Amino acid sequence: MLYNVSQLLMEPTGSTRRFELNERLGEGAEGKIAAHASGEVRLLRTHQGLQLYATVDVQSDTECARCLGAIAHVATLVLEEECYPTLDPSTGRRIHPPDVAEGVVHIDSRQMLDLSEVFRQYLLTCEPHKTLCRQDCRGLCQECGADLNLDVCRCGGQSIDPRWGALADLLSQDKR
Repeated sequence: MLYNVSQLLMEPTGSTRRFELNERLGEGAEGKIAAHASGEVRLLRTHQGLQLYATVDVQSDTECARCLGAIAHVATLVLEEECYPTLDPSTGRRIHPPDVAEGVVHIDSRQMLDLSEVFRQYLLTCEPHKTLCRQDCRGLCQECGADLNLDVCRCGGQSIDPRWGALADLLSQDKR
């Protein structure tokens, strides 16, 4: 997601550019999430750099936390970021962006704005902590791995952790 902003940086404050976005964002955390984004990106020339505004619909493929089934997660990202050039476009001299906390988006020395990392970070913040294919997902059997949503477990009875074996014996004696 590279944008050449050299011409926009040469224009007066208040100039804008609009870009339609329709592309793959790549792999997410641990290579499990592939995302596709579509929407609009608007860049506004400010006195120090560019202001980025974007509204993007992102569809990512992830898996259910219980049964590991595939899930399509859809989210709408609303981005607003300031982007600062590292070189003055008219003189070519190095510019020191304002002292702001980490997370400043820099426009490289070739006047290219790379939004890949910005979109990745926004995407990570909108992902749910625990994705489920449905609220009543029963997950996988801990013994045989059968998907309990589709099938009845074939492994028989419950297995008892050997560390609790002595207590299990007491329980079985009480039933006699």
